[in-house]
Amino acid sequence: MIRILLFSLLSSILTGITVQAQNKPAVIKDTLHKPAADTLRKKGIDTTATAAVKAKDSTYFLPGGIRVGVDLSRIITAIYYPYRKEFTAVADVRLKSDLYGAVEAGYTNTPYSDDNYTYKGSGAFITLGVDYNFMKRLYPSEKNMFYGGIRYGFSHLTYEVPSYKITSPYWGGNLTGSVPKTNVNAHWVELVLGLKAEVLKNFFLGWSLRERILLNNIKTDEFTPLVMPGFGSGSKKSIFDMQYTVSYVFPLYKIKVHVKEKKEKEKKIPKR
Repeated sequence: MIRILLFSLLSSILTGITVQAQNKPAVIKDTLHKPAADTLRKKGIDTTATAAVKAKDSTYFLPGGIRVGVDLSRIITAIYYPYRKEFTAVADVRLKSDLYGAVEAGYTNTPYSDDNYTYKGSGAFITLGVDYNFMKRLYPSEKNMFYGGIRYGFSHLTYEVPSYKITSPYWGGNLTGSVPKTNVNAHWVELVLGLKAEVLKNFFLGWSLRERILLNNIKTDEFTPLVMPGFGSGSKKSIFDMQYTVSYVFPLYKIKVHVKEKKEKEKKIPKR
């Protein structure tokens, strides 16, 4: 009987030691992790689990090319002013995503005659500048534009007045004379605001408002030019004008655009 009691007591002691040994690693593990978490909190680091999307860079290509066309508004001008025979060609080239280099050039011939004088003038002009597209694209390949721009303009004109007649009651008769061939140059700054819409693939219709400001004086004591090529009336310092164009773009190249996306805000995932 005594032997049985001793055996039972020894079995209980061994069972307790085994259970304690099995549970000890878990206690040590918890003890090791607790100081680390406390240290992070003391340093101001949130130990709550977080999810964040890192900023990513993206690259895509936009259609680039040279767009050429003609100004149709000169046809309308010729209806109201038959003596103004003008032709204007327009072109632009895409430099960056929303920046374009622009050039316009043309020729003007202005024969005019009435009871008082006969006038002959002809010349050419060119403007150079840039356009910036303010329109946000709905998709990367969209080519429609709402733009603003600035130009520098230069024109050269040769004109003459073969004969003129001035009726002067004071002198009791008519004064007659002529003005020989005269060369004159004009310089101006041009501000532009307009639209260009793709109506068919690579075909565009456009219109724009123009404000031209003359930089030099082209008036003369004898006879002021009727029309300065590319500018307008020779008797004005500032001209407001409109332009209607039809053009076609030759897609000769593509422009590489590198965009850095904004980093999204961190979103905390609550503990469960």
